[in-house]
Amino acid sequence: MSKYTIQLHDNGRCKISHELADAEIITDLPPEYGGNGQSFSSTDLVSAALGSCTLTALDKILEREGFDSKKIKILVTKTLSQSPKMIEKIKLEIYFPDELSDVLLKKLENATKSCPVKRSLNEQIQIETVFKTDANLR
Repeated sequence: MSKYTIQLHDNGRCKISHELADAEIITDLPPEYGGNGQSFSSTDLVSAALGSCTLTALDKILEREGFDSKKIKILVTKTLSQSPKMIEKIKLEIYFPDELSDVLLKKLENATKSCPVKRSLNEQIQIETVFKTDANLR
């Protein structure tokens, strides 16, 4: 079980303290909702959690296949709706340094479904996952 302490830090900004890790995060309201956007928003953290959870779900498969997971990059794009105020869509673009076989891509697509964050999100949130090659990551 994880424990966090959350306090209002400033107008629209919160300080989250992780007791076990002795770490802190400052959040800020996104500009779409009247904030300054000077830090991660709460919805940014949800979207980032999906990205990091997805990457860790792919890691062991890629390791078994001889790929260096540290060379993979995920670009996360989050879209918010105004009414109701919520995350409308999260797009994950997963970049690999080399082309992947169709068999490996299928394994990775299946692994993205095992991410606990994805399974915890409301079905109203559109989640799009795209696999791409970027030779600059070599």
